[in-house]
Amino acid sequence: MNYSIIVPTCNRQNDLAKLIDSILLQTVLPLKVIIVDQSDTGDTKKYIEDCRKQLLTKSNKIEVIYIYQAKKSLVAARNKGIDIARGEIVSFLDDDVVLFEDYYEQVLRYFRNDEKLGGVGGNVMIECEPQGWKWKLRLAMLKIFMLHNYDGKMTVSGFGYPIVGIAIDRPMQVEMLSGCNMNFRSEHLKNDKFDEWFTGYSYREDAELSYRISRKAVLKMIPEAKLYHNCSKANRMDIQPKKVMEVKNYYYVYKKHAKKTMASHIVFFYSLSGLWIIYGIEFLCNGNQEKYRQLQGFTEGIVRLLKTKKYP
Repeated sequence: MNYSIIVPTCNRQNDLAKLIDSILLQTVLPLKVIIVDQSDTGDTKKYIEDCRKQLLTKSNKIEVIYIYQAKKSLVAARNKGIDIARGEIVSFLDDDVVLFEDYYEQVLRYFRNDEKLGGVGGNVMIECEPQGWKWKLRLAMLKIFMLHNYDGKMTVSGFGYPIVGIAIDRPMQVEMLSGCNMNFRSEHLKNDKFDEWFTGYSYREDAELSYRISRKAVLKMIPEAKLYHNCSKANRMDIQPKKVMEVKNYYYVYKKHAKKTMASHIVFFYSLSGLWIIYGIEFLCNGNQEKYRQLQGFTEGIVRLLKTKKYP
């Protein structure tokens, strides 16, 4: 099977270099690596040009395509990559991940063995499993407020998340994949691209797309396809406006996919209030400036939502 990789990037040339190195070491190489660059300097472009000259020409097996995009939009960058991707599988990677050498070998094995499989997500390795009473309290509250069951599926309140933060030890059928590594059969992306309502850094755009695809095809997360997500601190969105945006995006995904009934509205706001309570407890337990600004941003987002019930 053939595949293409799409990597949006913005001001993270050093992180991107580590990712490219791990792609070049893959036991099964891609047809294309499509870099959609939104950086403010020419460093990434120069790095890709050097890659072509010094590394990629040695194997002559990978076509590297560099695209500059002035607009800061993750979803627009990914959609631009979809338009020129080739192969049976289209893979989306964040620019701050590092793949194990057999990552794509394992992903393609699952696709070959199951024709009904529409998408595959890998196993994000972490240094140590979260633990302690704070973690257990958070887990309990996420379930109580119908936010997250750690099964990669949409909850009845319109929340739910891709499985991140914990390693998986078995294949799991899910409804959402994490944007840091998502692999889909190209046929499912012909009419189901990323929703460009999401702008800028975006949030929930990965869950929304993969949830749509899960309505017509099987999605799985698999333990054998391993990678590290370094969660680069470079070019991160400020926490306060990010939390304002998150409320807006939660509501958008809810409106797009949930049943429009009074009961569903009540359950959505129940979950939203639960997340606000969790952020409040985190601030009280830590008392630092970042947790305060997180709570402040989320509160501002809820106030805006209650005032307008819609976002432009």
